[in-house]
Amino acid sequence: MQARIVQLERDLAHLIRHDQLTGLMNRPSFVHDVDLIMKDANHDTSKGAMIEVNIKGLPRITGSLGRHVGDYVVSALAARLNLWRSADSLCCRLDYWSFAVFIPKIGEPLEALTAAKRIIETLVQPIDWVDRKLTLEVSAGVALTSNEEHDAAGLLQNAGLALKMALDRPGAGYGFYNPAMAQATKRRSDVLTALHDAIENQYMHLHFQPFFKSSNGDLMGFEALMRLTHPEMGVITPGEFIPVAEESGLINKLGAWALAEACHVASSWPSHLSVAVNISPEQFYSGTLLTDVHNALELSSFPAYRLEAEVTESTMLKDTEMVLQQLTALRDMGSAIVLDDFGTGYSSLSYLWKFPFTKLKIDRSFVQALETTPMVRGMLQSIIGLSRNLGLKITAEGIETQGHVEALREFKCDFLQGYLTGRPASASDVAGIILKNFAEQLRPPEKSNVTQIDTSLSLKR
Repeated sequence: MQARIVQLERDLAHLIRHDQLTGLMNRPSFVHDVDLIMKDANHDTSKGAMIEVNIKGLPRITGSLGRHVGDYVVSALAARLNLWRSADSLCCRLDYWSFAVFIPKIGEPLEALTAAKRIIETLVQPIDWVDRKLTLEVSAGVALTSNEEHDAAGLLQNAGLALKMALDRPGAGYGFYNPAMAQATKRRSDVLTALHDAIENQYMHLHFQPFFKSSNGDLMGFEALMRLTHPEMGVITPGEFIPVAEESGLINKLGAWALAEACHVASSWPSHLSVAVNISPEQFYSGTLLTDVHNALELSSFPAYRLEAEVTESTMLKDTEMVLQQLTALRDMGSAIVLDDFGTGYSSLSYLWKFPFTKLKIDRSFVQALETTPMVRGMLQSIIGLSRNLGLKITAEGIETQGHVEALREFKCDFLQGYLTGRPASASDVAGIILKNFAEQLRPPEKSNVTQIDTSLSLKR
């Protein structure tokens, strides 16, 4: 009887420490045992490698063949890890599609990366299931112990950050942790917190960059640009907060706010001026974009024909039909549809005739190469000619020199936008830009420079 009780206690202890499906250690026991190794006085704490492994193909297999097939694959991969590992290394199952391996006595990055590569090669081999072979994609993140890092949970977190970097790249591969990753992760977390604060406390605001008619310098409208100034973090650039907003889903709230605010501000402008608002790809997938546009127009009694919805080529890459339906609905409302940053993405010509665009914006990189790369002149002329044949208006971004202005006028580009013609301005400064342009158009033309755009005011910050 006593022996049976002892055996039951052993079995229970094993169940507590191990994953039932694979027999590998579970996360709590793995972290506990790695901690013991790292804190062992006889162990060189500057040596050791944590490798986190992700099986990217598991959701696809489970979704198409069933959970039982996924379980079979996980068990097979765990068996491979057990055969691969050395006697002093530890393996655990972190979650359904992730494993972790801790290898003591590794102190060199190349040695750790070699181990990660071997793990990937071991796990990525196809798995036989009935009459088919199941293929997988495997990625790994690697973190080394250091004299400053004595905590298993922290080491595992570092390996997870390295794994995230690897997962952002296509195919199987690995990422190696460095302290900059932790700093970048903390910064993204701080920016996310700032975005939540901005939505709750109205720290967001819009700036407006003017664009002008190329032929005579008439002001035609403004592009609305989101800005964030946090009371503690200061100015956070759109290049930093927009990706965080898209990743977190906050871009839908920010996008709806930007539409409403832009229409509200523009409703006080002269009726011939339009306002352009950038639409994130994520807003098309939210299911609320058309409602957000309708509400923005209704609340400000702003006519749809004065609103330009700017989208990038990446918007069309996912669920093309759904995006096309929404763009068509926006056009049917009366809004203009603008293809932004043309030339930087896939630049598929099919976009130009399949989607209901009314304007194309040439990316600033083309304009800025005008004076240094002769080939760009021919490319710009071709793009503008093609667009005109399709009935599209053309705006050139990134105008910074008078040479840019003269070349684009020669190519008969419709509109110009950039720091030379006008920097982004606050809503309160827009009235001054409008009045100054109106006064300039009333001034008698000078014979020596009839079409020169006056930039003296727009260059002021």
